[in-house]
Amino acid sequence: MTTTLQDAERILRDAEQSTGLADWGGAGYFEESFRMLFGAMVNSLINEAQLHARGQRGAALRLQAMAEARLQFIDDRRKWPAIVEERIVKPLIITGLPRSGSTFLNALLAQDTANRTLLTWEMMFPSPPPERDTYERDPRIDRTQGIVDAMGWGDPYLNTLHPFGARLSEECQLLMELMCLGENLPATWRLPSYNKARRNVDMRQGYLTHRMALQNLQHRYKGERWVIKYPGHLFHLEHLLAVYPDAQVVQTHRDPAKIVPSVAALLVAFRRVNSDAPIDGNRIAQANLSGFAHGLESAIEFRRRPGVEQHFHDVHFRALIADPMATVRTIYDRFGLELRDDAVARMKAWLATDDSHSAKAKFTLEQFGLDEAQIDGAFDGYIGHYGIVRERAPRTPAARDDA
Repeated sequence: MTTTLQDAERILRDAEQSTGLADWGGAGYFEESFRMLFGAMVNSLINEAQLHARGQRGAALRLQAMAEARLQFIDDRRKWPAIVEERIVKPLIITGLPRSGSTFLNALLAQDTANRTLLTWEMMFPSPPPERDTYERDPRIDRTQGIVDAMGWGDPYLNTLHPFGARLSEECQLLMELMCLGENLPATWRLPSYNKARRNVDMRQGYLTHRMALQNLQHRYKGERWVIKYPGHLFHLEHLLAVYPDAQVVQTHRDPAKIVPSVAALLVAFRRVNSDAPIDGNRIAQANLSGFAHGLESAIEFRRRPGVEQHFHDVHFRALIADPMATVRTIYDRFGLELRDDAVARMKAWLATDDSHSAKAKFTLEQFGLDEAQIDGAFDGYIGHYGIVRERAPRTPAARDDA
């Protein structure tokens, strides 16, 4: 397996050689879009990302794994034709702005054995379909951890901001990397040409691939329901509900003044473990501010459409942290799910040992060239619509809220 970046066609040929497979899926698996995006990503990595030696090695390993995973995933559906008959029924999908409690909520819900969540290793390598009996000792776990470490995701500081590991639950957008879509890779590397290219791709292709991957993963290991999470679903709700028309969506909410600098810090940390090039954190924060504000307004408008609101339940960060079990009960009640006694016990035991909200680095707007006036100007509609409680000292009596 190569550990240096090569041109896209060479990587794809190497994947064919290592797997003994050559079917990239054709139109049914959106091969044309995949090849275009893969080529754009490799071009960005070589010419724009300014990776140091370790960053190049991590990128090479990740791209090789992505190509091999796609070939094997497509081949699975030939080996096990019944995979295409798998139904994804009423998935519970957590979305909302990053850093608003989705990781914590997902981990808490995972304590209910009725909920099938997604671990990093099975999303990175969904072939062959995992089996319940070997799930905890699958050889793909070690390979995934090696790639996680090579990409710098094992960096101690980065893990104080967001923990990474092969055995940890992660955002389900990793499944879209079978299409060379998703957010983790452009977050990890600077990829302007790739980002431009993916704006020309119909995201419905990504969601259809996402569903096919879930079919794969549940074929030999089912739960009563999927519980998955990804902040980016918030910006593609129309595609999400078109592909999962019975989805049960939990939208998490938090004061954007806390979210924007925290996300900027995470993205800066991602870049620093892969590149020695200067990183403009202020520019990253400004881009997030405008992107998040636009996405939230679009989501509000989408939820106003007839028949849409029945799919949603809102969870506020401060209420979630203050009383996690009460929040869980409201979710189960909202969607008519049974919260069994054993699940409650497991959740309470997990909460007793969880330290994800212990003292960590705090980030301010000023660190990233922003102030509260900019936040309120961009997000007043969102804050007012959902009654978001500000997690900051009010500037004037007129700015007070329920805090």
